[in-house]
Amino acid sequence: MMGIKSGLLRRRFRWQMGNERRRHIMLLFLLLIGLILLHMALMMATEGLALGDAAWLTLTTVTTVGYGDFAAETPLGRFATVALLYIIGIFLLAQIAGEWIDYRFDRRERMLKGLWRWKMKDHIVILNTPRIQGDRYLRLLVAQIRESPDLQRRAIQVFTPFFPDGLPADIASMDVALRTDIPEEDVPLEGLDIKRAKFVLLLATDTHDSRADSVNLDLLDQLREHHPPGRVIAECVLESNRERFRKYGADSVIRPIRAYPELMVRTMSAPGTEEILEDLFVYAGNHPWRYDVEFVDQLWGEMASKLLRQGLGTPLGYLDRNGKLITNPSPDLRVSGTALFLMVGQNRTHQLDLIAESIAATKP
Repeated sequence: MMGIKSGLLRRRFRWQMGNERRRHIMLLFLLLIGLILLHMALMMATEGLALGDAAWLTLTTVTTVGYGDFAAETPLGRFATVALLYIIGIFLLAQIAGEWIDYRFDRRERMLKGLWRWKMKDHIVILNTPRIQGDRYLRLLVAQIRESPDLQRRAIQVFTPFFPDGLPADIASMDVALRTDIPEEDVPLEGLDIKRAKFVLLLATDTHDSRADSVNLDLLDQLREHHPPGRVIAECVLESNRERFRKYGADSVIRPIRAYPELMVRTMSAPGTEEILEDLFVYAGNHPWRYDVEFVDQLWGEMASKLLRQGLGTPLGYLDRNGKLITNPSPDLRVSGTALFLMVGQNRTHQLDLIAESIAATKP
């Protein structure tokens, strides 16, 4: 952590230097404008030029174009041109150009390395990334977001200390911006446009360390001060902390399942479905079960309806006679197969005889 903090201090110093450079460029530009105006006034006074001609002479001279259609003829006018433009003006213009090029390069580097202040609206904010193989999970998560019709066009801003050298190119190319910092260090969240975000995702830094919950609880506490209008989704390591997360303002609380980023995406696009999906990962919860029973030329809608009415489970699909799994068939489809797949509770997995009787009682 000390290495991360020291690196952040260096980057914050560079960020301050970037602001100083921008102010320095503005100061040089104002000096150049003042110099141009002074020279124009002297050309009008000493050479008797009109305003337009004085401006033309000054600008063509300071930019080293020098058309020669106008020139200073009086000794005072020539001295003013040499002193103000040849010596000072051209030097200022060259310095401004050099400083601007350096600033643009530095600006691009700060964008890549997460030091830029982005301005976003209706975007997705991701606070923290996994400490181990965070790039892999982030890549999978963003890919799933980009495949979701409801989310694929939303900009994404990631706020994490674990990419000090910038995001991998393939992740950044998917319209993902980086803010490199330590979210749990009470940094100003205004820079993430939290109040204009559509979704705020709090990821657990370590799925096996309960201290990750403390980090997310602290972030939730900070978020409450900003009153985010978007949906706040938080990963929770310990089941016992779920209610605390909701109390602190999380709209949805899910388990950190790194092999299944679709869970986070479905929580955003279809709130509530995450609870159904999470239930599948709990042994004591509802889960799909296979029953090896044969049926011939049955109307799927009638067979499924009878299984539901008898409380034997929710039909999900079947295995046809060629060994192909058919899920969510049409209710008016006549089906034949060797196995049924039902969503059942933990205490209702040993009902093969009842299911076989129910199917046999269904008229083809």
